Amino acid sequence: MKPILCNYYLTYRCNSRCQFCEIWQNPEFTQIPDANFDDVIANLSHLKKIGVRFIDFTGGEPLLYAKLPEVLSDAKKMGFYTSITTNCILYPKKAASLRGLVHFLHFSLDAMQPEIHNKLRGIPSFHQVMESIALAKALKERPDILFTVTNQNYLQIGELWKFCKSNQLMLIVNPAFSYGNIDKMPDSLLAYLEQFQNKPFIYINRALHAFRKKGGNKIDNPRCKAVSSTITISPDNKLILPCFHQKIDMILIYPDLLTVMNSSKYQDYKKSEGRFSFCAGCSINCYFDPSFMHQLDKYFLLSILSKAKYVFDKHIFSKYYSILGQELKK
Repeated sequence: MKPILCNYYLTYRCNSRCQFCEIWQNPEFTQIPDANFDDVIANLSHLKKIGVRFIDFTGGEPLLYAKLPEVLSDAKKMGFYTSITTNCILYPKKAASLRGLVHFLHFSLDAMQPEIHNKLRGIPSFHQVMESIALAKALKERPDILFTVTNQNYLQIGELWKFCKSNQLMLIVNPAFSYGNIDKMPDSLLAYLEQFQNKPFIYINRALHAFRKKGGNKIDNPRCKAVSSTITISPDNKLILPCFHQKIDMILIYPDLLTVMNSSKYQDYKKSEGRFSFCAGCSINCYFDPSFMHQLDKYFLLSILSKAKYVFDKHIFSKYYSILGQELKK
């Protein structure tokens, strides 16, 4: 099967200091410049030829990338589905230039109490998120709220869901993967989150939860398709292999992406995906979500079920919910 997703890191710069993020904490990233615009456009052209459908323009904080609107505009013209996740600090200033260019616009919000959200994000940003939600709605945008779940904030899901329901926004529940000094998330915590999985305006990836409960990736029978399903590109125009979080190789994209992907080195990584020692127990969502689509099994079916609910809640149920609300006010 062809890759379906590209994780495109436009910048490693960030104006947050999130407890659960490795990028700002790693000195190796501070010296890397933002992506060259011409390189990005050339890579988009080749990603289209390869068959990639979805591009997550990420960082760092992607809104720090100066030519983000131009990149999104070109990606839209090429027919890609695009996503952006932002901490919302810059969104009020950038909203007009981004309007209508992002298919999946995600605003990070980790608690309805400002002090909890701000502590997890390392800076005071709660009020910018609230301002951004109001502004996006005024612009007829439909942002999703991305809830990064940790052992410290999982009890916030109820209040966040109530807030999203009242604003007819989707709450995307994203359990943090183990990193650094963050404790592994127990199954009991996942079970607590799952109490909400059938409620409207909430997306919980049932495949990921089931996979984590089974211990994650098994290197003798890997479910990971990180190389086959996903292309990861760094700001300095390198193909990251086998994945962003375990960078064994950083191959300069030269003369072009297609040439690199046809190389024997890339093909060797494709054969070894999920089999490295560090792959044992892995369940990082940004790689396993597309991986679940590359093999017909229970995880594929659970993933499809979760995504179907997302589409129904956001694009169908929300319309009737709005009509019902208007009728009740009469």
